[in-house]
Amino acid sequence: MRRLLPGLAAFAFCASVAIAQQPPPGLPSPRLHNVFPAGVKAGESVEVTTNGFDIEEPTGLYFSHPGIKAEFVPPEPPKADPKKKDAPPAAKAAPNGPHKFKVSADASVPPGVYDIRFVGKWGVSNPRAFVVGNLPEVNEKEPNNDVPEAQKVEIGTIVNGIIANPTDVDYTVFSGKKAQRVIVSCRASSIDSKAKAMIEIYSAEGRKLAINRNYKDGDAVADLVLPADGDYFVRLFEFTYQTGSPDHVYRLAISTAPWIDAVFPTAIEPGKPTSVTLFGRNLPGGSPADGLVLDGRPLEKLTVTITPPADAQAASRLTLRDRIEPGTALQDGFEYRLKGPGGESNAVPIYFTHEKLALKKNAGGTKAEGAEAITTPCEVAGFIAKKGDRDWYSFEAKQGQEVVFELTAERHGIAADFFLNVYNPTNKMQNLSGDIDDDGSQQTSSLHPFGFYTRTADPPAFKLTIPADGKYLVAVGSHQASSLTGPRSAYTLRVGPPKPDFRAVVMPYSRFYQTGSDARQGGVEAYDIFVQRQDGFNGPIDVTVEGLPKGVTAKPLVIGPTTYWGVLRLDIAADAPAFTGAITVKTTATIAGKPVTREARPASVTWGNPQPNQNIPVVARLDQSLMLAVRPEKAFFKIDADSTNATAKINNKDEKLAKLIVPQGTKVTVPVKVAWISPDKQNVVLAAEPMVQNPQNSPILVQITTQPTKDKPEGAIVLDVKANAYPGKYSINLRGDAQVPFVRDTAGKQKGNVPVRSFAQPIEITVLPTSLAKVSTPQVPTLKLGMSADVMIKLERQYDYAGEYKVTFVPPQGTSGVSAAEATIPAGQTDGKLVFKAAADAKPGAINGGLIIVTAMHEGKPITHETKVNINVAK
Repeated sequence: MRRLLPGLAAFAFCASVAIAQQPPPGLPSPRLHNVFPAGVKAGESVEVTTNGFDIEEPTGLYFSHPGIKAEFVPPEPPKADPKKKDAPPAAKAAPNGPHKFKVSADASVPPGVYDIRFVGKWGVSNPRAFVVGNLPEVNEKEPNNDVPEAQKVEIGTIVNGIIANPTDVDYTVFSGKKAQRVIVSCRASSIDSKAKAMIEIYSAEGRKLAINRNYKDGDAVADLVLPADGDYFVRLFEFTYQTGSPDHVYRLAISTAPWIDAVFPTAIEPGKPTSVTLFGRNLPGGSPADGLVLDGRPLEKLTVTITPPADAQAASRLTLRDRIEPGTALQDGFEYRLKGPGGESNAVPIYFTHEKLALKKNAGGTKAEGAEAITTPCEVAGFIAKKGDRDWYSFEAKQGQEVVFELTAERHGIAADFFLNVYNPTNKMQNLSGDIDDDGSQQTSSLHPFGFYTRTADPPAFKLTIPADGKYLVAVGSHQASSLTGPRSAYTLRVGPPKPDFRAVVMPYSRFYQTGSDARQGGVEAYDIFVQRQDGFNGPIDVTVEGLPKGVTAKPLVIGPTTYWGVLRLDIAADAPAFTGAITVKTTATIAGKPVTREARPASVTWGNPQPNQNIPVVARLDQSLMLAVRPEKAFFKIDADSTNATAKINNKDEKLAKLIVPQGTKVTVPVKVAWISPDKQNVVLAAEPMVQNPQNSPILVQITTQPTKDKPEGAIVLDVKANAYPGKYSINLRGDAQVPFVRDTAGKQKGNVPVRSFAQPIEITVLPTSLAKVSTPQVPTLKLGMSADVMIKLERQYDYAGEYKVTFVPPQGTSGVSAAEATIPAGQTDGKLVFKAAADAKPGAINGGLIIVTAMHEGKPITHETKVNINVAK
């Protein structure tokens, strides 16, 4: 049984209680809850019904593929009552649905899961999954609650259904031929459904032949080789019979198409054709998979050659037309499907390696003394072959070499909990790493503790500076090695030099509820930016936006050094025209002296948390586009920080700053002002958005010293730059919250105070280091008159500074006859040399208090370090 991490336990709890979620308080914002049916066959049309909150006055649906289109179907007008003279009222769509649309998918749309969003009066909603398939589709027909009522379908059909209540049971019957292998799959959680489906397959005589649940989250997959010609019944229901609602949609597929359960290796090199083994069922040309079974049924294997994308952009993306959970969202890769006589297979991800791929040999390597030799750098693909095994690898390394060990399994969709250790066999098997495990001494962090919970059971990456030349060992183990073996316990192990990099995720600012976009004229729209830093990359990351419509602008955001979060603000002009469409967020950083750009991956909350502020992870996923909607309703207020009038404490006096460029340890006061658009002004409560998970660990602390009020809209904040803040540029994100009167309907019946939030422009501040090196005090040998001596200058670089240092000697005031020419410590080095010289007429004796000054340049400003030296001059 796989161990459940504390955070994952909370996640499971959240998924169960989210059923009771109600719309959050505040201004109307479209929230799409369910879509039925959740798919259509390519080249055909279907009538789709949507339900949710704040989905008034529908104007259409927005799809993440241009080949899928929708046309609103107005409600039918009420029938006239012959007993009444007055005409019946005009038909009016309900505010929260149901709304009907005719949805068509072009025949050219590739099969897969796409995003569907509601577009209406208040903006654009969160996405829901909509599947384009290649099999005929039908909707379930009630009653289908027992065997006599079973809905008859043919093999090669998809049934769209709903588990309407906790005890709802749906029966489907199909006819098949003896020896056919039929796959019965139910998509539920993978299409944003709350259903936890369970499948049972029975013969016409009532004998249970197959059963499955929790194939992956709420999805179920069962298969059987038909024992005889005849009818077979599929019984589908909610496991435990505890929940059911319109949000419990499903797609039941009955087919003979291939089904892929596992891929080995799980990752391959970008652009390199690679032989990959598929494990699954109904694989065309497949052979028995060496006794591998899944849920008691044998798997097949098939070796195919896959040619992945080769360009650099594709190699830093994850392109998969399926649900992408937070745990895999930061990986890079693409999807693969296999064609067979019964149709195309399910989509499976193939990920990218960061080093040359090496496959673990079939035999050996399960004991330290028989460790399999690998040539580094490489990425080893392996799996636990036998119960209780650990895989051992050996490699050669040089003293001082930096080596990163990174093991990936769950991030590639493998439901196994791995650990690893690094040993020095020449030093009594010294454990150099400790126990590298997800729940050991080294914790794996999440992108966000509840808004986008990426923590997995994979151990964190470990960097080792090699202590001496020689051979080293790596041991890979799984906590499920006694029960889970074969390709479903696959892993990749990277052993190589650090490769600093980053990935970013962008989400609508709503960490507890699903939402889309509902920007108002004269206001702002906000998006969370979450950054994953890899292999020690600590530099600043610039965030920009592309594709903004007329009337919408965005100041660049900087995710400062060593920080992980930021809020991107879009400014909506007072006359910005209405707009609904996709925008793109780009993130750029300098790595090894070169600019590196990564497109931020759009994401959203799928099912929110009914208990906000409890740090319980929401259900979230990656999206296929980032949406912006601008509507003509007016915003209520804006806040802005006046950086031009910022002051800092310098020598115990407040001095005005021309620019926000300050040294470590400085406190800066910045005025803040609220500008009300609404005539009904209210108090506004200011707060700072955190840069890191624990705000106390932030390099810059923000203190709200004066809160603005409805009578006095001016406030102030203090930016407390820590003495050890990492040098570089930062953006401070400030938000303001107020309760405002709001009338929802034109009749003025729905009115009351609602919470409204706005964001200031990012306050950009540059932190200068007070030091970029720790300089050791050198020993100067006795100088003889007319002679010279070499003095070694050693230093320790700070804050990843890689530039050069200038080294000069300044003798004590009033002293002459001893000098040293300026020297340079080149970029990347830590040693330099000063040549001291005593003039022939120098005065013999001790010279105390000379200064060695080491100077580095940062942001065009000199940073100096002084070390005192004493010199003795002799005849």
